[in-house]
Amino acid sequence: MGECVVIHLGNAEWMVVDSCVQTGSKSPVAIDYLKQLGIDVADSVSTVVATHWHDDHVKGISALLEEASQARFYAAGAFRRDEFLAVAQRTHLISKFSSGVAELSAVRKIISQRRELGGGPLEQVSAVQRISSDPGRAVQEIWALSPSAEDAERGIEHIASIIDNQNGKASRIPSLPPNDVSVVLHLETAAGAILLGGDLEHHRGTRTRGWHAILDHPGRPTSKATFYKVPHHGSENADCPEIWQHLLAEQPVCVMTPFERGKTPLPRQSDIGRLRENVDRVFITSARRYASTRRDASVEKAIRSGTRSFRPNSLKMGHIQVRVIDGNWDVRGNDSAAMY
Repeated sequence: MGECVVIHLGNAEWMVVDSCVQTGSKSPVAIDYLKQLGIDVADSVSTVVATHWHDDHVKGISALLEEASQARFYAAGAFRRDEFLAVAQRTHLISKFSSGVAELSAVRKIISQRRELGGGPLEQVSAVQRISSDPGRAVQEIWALSPSAEDAERGIEHIASIIDNQNGKASRIPSLPPNDVSVVLHLETAAGAILLGGDLEHHRGTRTRGWHAILDHPGRPTSKATFYKVPHHGSENADCPEIWQHLLAEQPVCVMTPFERGKTPLPRQSDIGRLRENVDRVFITSARRYASTRRDASVEKAIRSGTRSFRPNSLKMGHIQVRVIDGNWDVRGNDSAAMY
């Protein structure tokens, strides 16, 4: 399970934001989806963005980038720094449980190979930066709104703190508390703006980080979004009330993804209730579960004794498709998706 957004930019051009794989599969869901539509991934995917390097957002992104041979790859500018590259280079320490580091290492190799052949480097993004513009496309402009300079620096400091220079140990990209370097994207379209919130969190005590930094930036796009990918799985720590006042139109289409790997699954019922105070409907990509599996008591005990926390991955993979029909957003989902 994880999160992935596939966007048709227009003129046979596609963009993929983040990556995940179907349970029991190694193939990125974006590749599977595009091939079902008859899209040639190599020729048609022009842009791949990693909003941040947590496992649920990057699993399979190296395979996606390898197949999308013409795509430009974007990530936060902090990932160009020596401390972050040091993590990526320690491939001999990558375990099968460290997909964030494994994916980063594989992406680095792909980009290095392309650079030797004359291809482009990893494109760094920072606060309020236009990364693409084409007036002839349905999606005319793509903006990165984060991370702020302070968030990027804090992210680097945190990554550096977990590198053991003596032993060279680095396991997974750490869960930056909070998601300091997550990229938020703003897309300008003829049907209205789109705001993809990544996992960016809200810092109530400062205006130089998180959502406050976006809101206060004088160069940010001023159009209000009519479609909103809710950040951080609807968690309260990503909910900035000013987003609803200044970045979103009235009653935007709101879509979010669930998160099951932590001690507390997201979204909570309280998160859904809080979101419903601002909109009439909230869509979630999956709310349908597999039947629980019964295990022998000794097996269950052994599993739990060997993990910090354990919860079976019972959610079915779901997706939501949003299209513009007659100037309005048309929302449809598969049988795992739900609306609150």
